[in-house]
Amino acid sequence: MQRPKPPGDGIVLSVCPHDCPDTCSILSRVKGGRLVKVEGNPHHPVTRGFLCPKVRRYPERVYSPERVLYPMKRVGRRGSGRFQRISWEEAVETIASRWKAIIAREGSRAILPYYGSGTLGMVHGKLAGKRFFNRLGTLQLDRTICTKAGRIGYLYTMGSSEGADPRGIPYSRLVIAWGTNTFSTNVHQLPSLREARKKGALYAVVNPFKVKGAEVADLFLQPRPGSDAALALGMMHVIIKEGLFDRDFVSRSTSGFEELQRRVEEYPLERVEELTDIEAQKIREFARLYAGSKPSFMYVGSGCQHHTNGGMTLRTLSCLPALVGTWGRPGGGIFFPTSTIFPVDWDYLEGEDLRPNPPASFNMNRLGEILTNGNPRISSLYVFNANPMAVLFNQNRLLAGLLREDLFTVVHELFLTDTAYYADMVLPSTTQFEQVDLHASYYHLSLQLNQQAIEPLGECKSNLETFNLLAEAMGLEDPCFKQDSWDVIEEMLSARHPALEGITLERLLREGHAPLNLEIPYVPFKARSGQSESDGRFPTPSGKIEFYSQKMEAEGLDPLPAHIPLKEGRKTTPALYERYPLYLLTPSAHSLLNSNFASDPWMHNPEGRGTARRAPTIIINPEEAASRGIKDGDLVRVFNDRGSCLLWASVEDRVKPGVVVSLGQWWSRQCPGGKNANYTTPDFLADMGGGSAFNTNLVQVEKTLWNA
Repeated sequence: MQRPKPPGDGIVLSVCPHDCPDTCSILSRVKGGRLVKVEGNPHHPVTRGFLCPKVRRYPERVYSPERVLYPMKRVGRRGSGRFQRISWEEAVETIASRWKAIIAREGSRAILPYYGSGTLGMVHGKLAGKRFFNRLGTLQLDRTICTKAGRIGYLYTMGSSEGADPRGIPYSRLVIAWGTNTFSTNVHQLPSLREARKKGALYAVVNPFKVKGAEVADLFLQPRPGSDAALALGMMHVIIKEGLFDRDFVSRSTSGFEELQRRVEEYPLERVEELTDIEAQKIREFARLYAGSKPSFMYVGSGCQHHTNGGMTLRTLSCLPALVGTWGRPGGGIFFPTSTIFPVDWDYLEGEDLRPNPPASFNMNRLGEILTNGNPRISSLYVFNANPMAVLFNQNRLLAGLLREDLFTVVHELFLTDTAYYADMVLPSTTQFEQVDLHASYYHLSLQLNQQAIEPLGECKSNLETFNLLAEAMGLEDPCFKQDSWDVIEEMLSARHPALEGITLERLLREGHAPLNLEIPYVPFKARSGQSESDGRFPTPSGKIEFYSQKMEAEGLDPLPAHIPLKEGRKTTPALYERYPLYLLTPSAHSLLNSNFASDPWMHNPEGRGTARRAPTIIINPEEAASRGIKDGDLVRVFNDRGSCLLWASVEDRVKPGVVVSLGQWWSRQCPGGKNANYTTPDFLADMGGGSAFNTNLVQVEKTLWNA
């Protein structure tokens, strides 16, 4: 079929590429070949005609004077940001010759790719890089930074990543935002939430930080960081003790209830109050409300599993819906956002069959360690779709790795990020509006086609085009490296999967989006949790939701839900806690998405209150601020044994004593001391799946006289 070109003038159907569950449908308005405006698609059932503030000003981002438009090589010292323009021919030839020499000398595993979620596109995010580096035989990335620990914990209970469909929220009687910031990171859930509340649903927020929207909640609980599992166990203690559980569902569709009953006896409310800093009576009220409100929808964000007990936290939370029997109906259950919710698996297109050697991976959270410990020795690093010098942890260790003179680093980017400053070569990347891609939502379970709105600026190239050029220079002749984006999309849509039935390229070109071939709202486990014992099974070893997991027991883990104390805490490490008595949390900012948009100057002021407020800030409780002589707007030093940073103090009661919050992953260059909060965060791992645990972070805060 004919493949459309950028129109020059008109409206193009686009898709927001960022790591956000909303996956918005965008109307891109083009005039004279220039992107002039972006709007939310009013015909998309989730986007509903509006976009978040981050995306609405995308034309300014596309045409920013800070865009990288040409290949460049480093001419100054590492980290100086001094580069010289070169041609694509020189860039590709240099990279290929360096890599060929490294492979001949040390083997292909001395080359390391690093990529994040700069785009969630299936072509330029999922496939292009993976199949190239598989064919090259390098290490591959174990993508653990976001939801890995919680995903593993959830699987132990439920057997799959399936969760309640957020499109069912209007049917809910109780909506719980647990460890998530809906108003900043999932704004298109708000219309559904408003619809549910108009019908009488209640809204509860559980978060150590008083996030935007908590002020309108019917119930707000503020647990101590890392104590979410203890709160859930306290709720289960009340629900079982008072006979509020769904006896029929528990008997028919769960296993291990007797063991769970004994376990929750270990969590009387007096103990849970001590563990969570939440009054026992408030926990009791929440438990009764939860048990008596069916269907209830619990949206669990990734923040509460970014701890050393993150896997067990999700394992424990996922037991709650089964205990009260809220599965099997629209608006009932638990939703934990992870890409593995999407039912179609295209992993077979990632090129593992092309490898010249057995597959091997490394944990993306430990990039600093692998670059500095020499096992295995890494001689070249290729970064795309990511800015690790802003978002990764234990930044001093990572910085030491990037400063190695014998490390050949290539960064494919839109801007000269903190990571790009340490590159030997920077390649110019296209934005979403300069490329074609296919997007799979992990929130509204649909496919969307992003059509190219404008021609690439300067000499910018997409990930796929760049990897095809590198493959040719490396002498790789596999047919997949001759494909363009349309070829890859057609191959993906040809996959035989029931969920793709009725979705064609022609339909996507015409409509822009198409829901998967599933009922709306999708009700997971509906057939498995109906009214008859002869219904289907849950995808666990027992065929039921598992309160007691024999699989966990066989793997040396506690087979029952539990609260596991954090690796850094007042009881686990009392000496460390005495020196660093504040838990530092680094959740998403309202105007940033990971480290995206941090380079856009119009996004900075919204993170402060008033015109005098400067960002980035650290939010500190008035009691903690007073004891340190800190006033609102003071510059403070945040530090521990891993490192330090300077931030502007925002004295607010949105955090409890003992907790401080720094919103967003700011670039270090934008911080007053040239270091962001991730100079203090740990790169040790969570309890399951090698997930990140950066919220398990004890720090101290002091006023500083440093002149910014």
